[in-house]
Amino acid sequence: MGKRTDSARTDGLRPSRVVVLIDASPDALYALEAAVELAARHEAPLLAVSVEEPERARSAGFPFAHEVGALSGAIRRIDETLLNRRRESGPLSIRRTIETAADQAGVAWELVVVHGHLVEEVLALSGPGDLLMLGRVGWSARLGRRLGGTAMKLARQSVGTVHICSADPVRQRGRIAVLIEDGDSARAVLTAAAGRARMSGRELVALFAPQVRETAAEILSRLFGKEDPRCCLRALQTTGTGELLRVLAEERAVELVVGRGGAWLNSPAADRLLTYWRMPVLVTPAD
Repeated sequence: MGKRTDSARTDGLRPSRVVVLIDASPDALYALEAAVELAARHEAPLLAVSVEEPERARSAGFPFAHEVGALSGAIRRIDETLLNRRRESGPLSIRRTIETAADQAGVAWELVVVHGHLVEEVLALSGPGDLLMLGRVGWSARLGRRLGGTAMKLARQSVGTVHICSADPVRQRGRIAVLIEDGDSARAVLTAAAGRARMSGRELVALFAPQVRETAAEILSRLFGKEDPRCCLRALQTTGTGELLRVLAEERAVELVVGRGGAWLNSPAADRLLTYWRMPVLVTPAD
């Protein structure tokens, strides 16, 4: 399949509120910048969420607790005095960072510091119209540690749209890729992907899973009639990690859009792709 269509008719992404998870890590700070920019573009309020997990603080107090130096790599006892100092200064530093970024962009904002389990607390705060933005590495994770498990839980369970950002440089020329798994969810994910492509001035490539690859053109025609979104159609042999990574590289994809509720997002392949593919992933409600 290599058919291209000519026009675009999408509503784009217009969140009622932008929710961003924030700590002092580089990826979380990058997610904050992206969230402020999006909130300013859509004149939406910004809710910044900082989560303090009590288990982490308690575990640090165990006599056998150790840490690995981020720069030296040396294993050492946890310095409780330094840990407490960081814990006390962290929220103030985060507040100043948010205030500076949001005020410069003219965005209304609020910071909420919650205590408890990250996933449960964030899901309780989120609504259907929210766009939840998070970095791939964050929440005081050590340098280089991946965030896959937490990101996938939020992506799978949130009622709104989830954008897993990446601080890695994005190629100047590249496409927005969207995974189509069935005809019922095609409209929602295509609309979101076309909106992302339009906002960034990029081309769109629709990746059709094996079960719908024979009806790809029919699905687009049924959804959009003669005004199909301008995109390239690509049939997948499988939705395994290796196949997707290969196709994303061949299509020079700089972002992947998938629907929630499909088989792929709930499979181990999604966890593996989030680990190995460093570009942003957008997860949108399928209805």
